[in-house]
Amino acid sequence: MQLKTYQLGLRAAANVTPYAKRISDEEIAFLYMSTPSKIKDAVSDEAWVYAVSQYRMDPNPSKEMPLDQQLLSYVFRQRDGRPAFDWGLKEDLPARMAASDKFHDHPSLQPSHLPELPPSSGGVLSGAFDV
Repeated sequence: MQLKTYQLGLRAAANVTPYAKRISDEEIAFLYMSTPSKIKDAVSDEAWVYAVSQYRMDPNPSKEMPLDQQLLSYVFRQRDGRPAFDWGLKEDLPARMAASDKFHDHPSLQPSHLPELPPSSGGVLSGAFDV
């Protein structure tokens, strides 16, 4: 992702957000500089534009997360409602981007994506919930 695209996207998103404050060029440049290179390399200009468009369509965008993190949450997998950069981009991001005319909700973790738990060893609570 290039600085110019990042700057335009962040400014556009801030301008359409009723509760966001204006962001100066210096603040945007610093946010870009402080974004790890791996993230900037992973997110193409097209993916950033997609993230901004998803943010604009989101019926319930987060008011708790910084704007740049909100935008990145549309392209990265999430953990606890935040972008999980170590998990990488969403697996279906190309399909989402191809259908960018509609809002794509953040997928919740399905049981198939959760780690498998070890078998019960018959501890204190073993059988406590049997009916």
